[in-house]
Amino acid sequence: MKIKNKRFIPLSLLLVAVAFVILMMRVGYPRHRLIALAVYLLSWIPLVISYRANRQTLREKKARLKRVVHPYIPHIAVGVILLLVAYVAHVLTPVESSTLIEMGDEELREEVMADTGRCSALNLFLSELIDGAGKDMVLVDDEMPGVEQRRKIEKRWCGLVMDFFEFDMLKKKYINFYQIDYVTKPELHADAFFAGFFAFVSQYNACLRFVELVDNNDSLEKILNEGVVANSCNSYFELKQYLTHPDELVRLNAGSAYYELVKKDITLSPEVIDEFEGLRKEVYGRLAKGVELFVDNPLDALESRMFKAWFPVQKSVMVQMSCTRTAKRPYFIGPEDIAEWKGKIEPGDIMLERRNWHMTNVGIPGFWPHVALFVGSLKRIDVWFDGLDMLAGVKPSQFIKALYPRVYVALSQTDEDGFARNVIEALRPGVVIRSLEQSTNADYLGVIRPNLTKEQKFEALLAAFANFGKPYDYNLDFTTDNELVCSELVFKAYESVANLPFKPVMLSGRLVLPPNQMVASFDASLDTEKPPFSFVLFLDGDEKTGDVGVSDLESFRKSWERPKWDIMQK
Repeated sequence: MKIKNKRFIPLSLLLVAVAFVILMMRVGYPRHRLIALAVYLLSWIPLVISYRANRQTLREKKARLKRVVHPYIPHIAVGVILLLVAYVAHVLTPVESSTLIEMGDEELREEVMADTGRCSALNLFLSELIDGAGKDMVLVDDEMPGVEQRRKIEKRWCGLVMDFFEFDMLKKKYINFYQIDYVTKPELHADAFFAGFFAFVSQYNACLRFVELVDNNDSLEKILNEGVVANSCNSYFELKQYLTHPDELVRLNAGSAYYELVKKDITLSPEVIDEFEGLRKEVYGRLAKGVELFVDNPLDALESRMFKAWFPVQKSVMVQMSCTRTAKRPYFIGPEDIAEWKGKIEPGDIMLERRNWHMTNVGIPGFWPHVALFVGSLKRIDVWFDGLDMLAGVKPSQFIKALYPRVYVALSQTDEDGFARNVIEALRPGVVIRSLEQSTNADYLGVIRPNLTKEQKFEALLAAFANFGKPYDYNLDFTTDNELVCSELVFKAYESVANLPFKPVMLSGRLVLPPNQMVASFDASLDTEKPPFSFVLFLDGDEKTGDVGVSDLESFRKSWERPKWDIMQK
């Protein structure tokens, strides 16, 4: 078969690939899905053009295919119906033994009454919990949750999931209600069905309420889907997908139909039945108002699967970029340059760094691409933080050893050149502790000092130590805590002890704080009545001379405005 206009087919595939990249990189967030959909729809234009050019040939192929398939259409239709019946039967009548048929009639009746009472109590508790969550989980997309607010969110979420688990147990208990013979024991059969379906509808309604509360809030969804929370509880993504899972929709609608059939045989109290019917009405009302859920969930699932396929590529590219440097010269700042300043840098100081000709500079906004936190050696920590009230007479190094033994071991060691390890930072391997000489082996170095008490700085260092060993966040998102980037480590170290003027911003759907933005915040804060920072040092590289010099405060203040491209540096 000869294909005309072949060039249109690769164009169509190229547009699909562009739509995929837009979706994964969140280009044009928050409208990235709409943009990706528009590009995807455009991809059909060259395909249609190609089809029109070849439709005579395709019609001949279609006619031959139709002649072959047509006689089997009734068989295919019946086969599909049989498969659907088998699927519904599998969902509604799982084949397994039930403890219900082992109970005596009175025992089962008492069990049903007790369990419907548990459902009512759980409904009341969940309603209060979700109302409370509406206050604790108030979070706008471009807002970074504080430590205390994050704890409240996680507490509410885990409380909700535990109650959902209680409903799961009740649903499982009565899933084999059909094994109680309806002909000989219609009332027990109907009551057992009601108990299980009451638990199902109660849980489903609570899930709908919670999704209404959280939905369309990316920052909150990321916290609830984060590894730390998801390991102890189910993720929010799973909960939301549960609402539109075909199995659950079959159970909801088949259960409602069966309830109408057997409700005349139910012997439970009218109050319980009224509560159930109110919940069922509420569920269908919420589903009618939230039809977009049936669009969002498949898109969310598709985006999740696509991201899982895309993320290894993204990570690999970032790793390769971090290893790529387009110049072979030594960095301007070496151990000998930092030696005379080493004693002037204090524990808790924030160090901004730049290395020219690194590929990673391309993907990081602004002139300054990296930031680290100076800790000091164990000996210096003991001298610097000696006598703090929070230590209660314990040496600072021993306090660290008791809380974070791995950090203590790392600070006790030297690097391969014999320099003490005294800087904590997030690099490609993750959160590590390196020597000052290694960390500052760069072309530019700026050091700023938060104007805080020693106790606040010690608490900030402890907060940073809590992240030691965590992996690097190749998704570059501040909202989660299980993985970190360099500026996230520094930001989260200080966020729990002080209100420094660092404000993460939303870029491509991710909450981030580029190191360059930290210098811009430093610059702006110096004009306030009580500046939160002091200037310590600026070692300024010079591409023309290949040397480094000491620059003043004014030069550092404006350094964040410098062009990011290496070729444009002076």
